[in-house]
Amino acid sequence: MSDSPPPSDERAVAAVEEANRSIASVDAYRFQMDMHVTASDGDQLRTVSVDGDGAVNVSEKRMQATTQMQDQTVKSYIDGYRAYQGCQDPWGGYAVENVSRSEPWATATPLHRQVLLFERSNVYWQGNETRNGNRTVLVTASPSANTIESLMNRRQAGDVALDRGSLANATARLWLDPETNRPVQSELDIEISQRGATATATITVQYTDYDEPTSVSIPQGVYKDPYELGCPGAS
Repeated sequence: MSDSPPPSDERAVAAVEEANRSIASVDAYRFQMDMHVTASDGDQLRTVSVDGDGAVNVSEKRMQATTQMQDQTVKSYIDGYRAYQGCQDPWGGYAVENVSRSEPWATATPLHRQVLLFERSNVYWQGNETRNGNRTVLVTASPSANTIESLMNRRQAGDVALDRGSLANATARLWLDPETNRPVQSELDIEISQRGATATATITVQYTDYDEPTSVSIPQGVYKDPYELGCPGAS
């Protein structure tokens, strides 16, 4: 990603600012996530799909997410400033880490983190687009490698770790409701290359049920003897 992207256009900057203002007062929302990764080392092609969903209660500083990949289901939670990531079999249990207090708590969650990515990137207005039968406005972004990596490094609950390697290209899209300025859907396409191997990933997140009653319950077992240094066997 050595070539500098064109400067932002004013209409896109204004749309992102409006989106940021619109989500500042959001108390709760739900999200659905899909990720598709294709990797090749020149000899073999491997494809992985991940899907998940979750709920966020900003006022209570709680989030829960469930992700599924092949035959593995992983649950994760944020409770205040502690994030718990479920560990895969055969270990089970949860790994725990602190959520940063240097920024608003909500930036640990998918919606606010995605808008933050657009705030830190050059952005471009793409006009009206219909999504799921509804009119939206589309803004795109060309995030830098540093921006992508800083946000991916936030391994909070609900995130899926990627081997970043050398980030060759990245494009982000944000669809906004023109009436409320709230995000409807976001998408991030990234291309990674490292020592002759290449990978592409597309991460799509849909945001729904803004400010609907959202209860996030966390099982007591999550708090029992969590792994302080990450899940066993994790790279």
